[in-house]
Amino acid sequence: MTAAAAQPPAAEPPLRSGGPAAALVERVVAPLAMSCFVGAIALSGLLQALAAALIVAAPTSPWGWTLLVLMVALAVSPLRAPPAWAAAAISAACRMAVGYFPTVLVVEDAAALSGDKPYVIALEPHSALPTAIPAAFGERSVLLPPALRGRTHGLVSSVCFRFPLVRQLYYWWGFRPITKGTIRRLLAARRAVVLVPGGVQECLYMEPSGSEVAFVRSRKGFIRMAMQCGADVVPVFAFGQSQTYKWLRPGPPLVPAAAVAALSRKIGMVPLALLGRWGSPVPHRSRMTVVLGAPLRLPRHESPPDDLVQAHLDEYIAALEGIFERHRAAAGHGSTRLRVM
Repeated sequence: MTAAAAQPPAAEPPLRSGGPAAALVERVVAPLAMSCFVGAIALSGLLQALAAALIVAAPTSPWGWTLLVLMVALAVSPLRAPPAWAAAAISAACRMAVGYFPTVLVVEDAAALSGDKPYVIALEPHSALPTAIPAAFGERSVLLPPALRGRTHGLVSSVCFRFPLVRQLYYWWGFRPITKGTIRRLLAARRAVVLVPGGVQECLYMEPSGSEVAFVRSRKGFIRMAMQCGADVVPVFAFGQSQTYKWLRPGPPLVPAAAVAALSRKIGMVPLALLGRWGSPVPHRSRMTVVLGAPLRLPRHESPPDDLVQAHLDEYIAALEGIFERHRAAAGHGSTRLRVM
């Protein structure tokens, strides 16, 4: 297995002053809140394994069966709006994300964004984990401009919505499964959806440092769906996101690259081990500068011809490259190159 690690910053941002309570929030509460997207999956798997182990060890004991019933109930129960305590906790976590990494959202043309227009917000890169989506694009994000606030949904793999606890957390945060039906429903309701066009395929081509990957040259689906739904496409680049997690990926010389690619296609994801601070799910404190480009006006077309879709995909790629070149120096990534594949 080969190891590759996205480099964390040389020095993490200093803690803000504000007394013991503020220090407790920044040292303990904020890291735990930022780790919940990876940690919730691990916790869900652990609880399911614990239920199975308890049942095997003591079949007549109520503890294992009770935990199993709870997990099943959480896995199949309808998803609803968050209760008041969960909404308050998620709002607090969104505020913590601003100072934890820290996260900055740069909007190139706020006046071009309309509060009643559906948008496909196409963010690159994917990195080991697209940390910028929960940090900046949660439904309760304090960073979003008024035209997008309260109506923006990050799209994540449908697999995540099969895990008890995870599905509740993600739904309450504003995430939705990335299916065609879900996207169409949200855009029809004049919502904004956030997706990564390159997807997990980019994880096959990531490098430890020095470059970013956008696997978008063949990704026409998001453009076609935006045109069919009458949505504009907003190009976004997240600087610093790739430094929030180190990663390990199988590869040569122990595992052929072709075998890793074949396995990734089979399971729908690239086999990666994510390593945050201290090797935990807590992400590294890497400054993220998320740049929201001007929306690309796409014509509505129920069955857009391939050449028209390609033309607008080329427009998106040019806009993405433009954002990267205009902002990489100010974001602290002047020596980083962008590989569009």
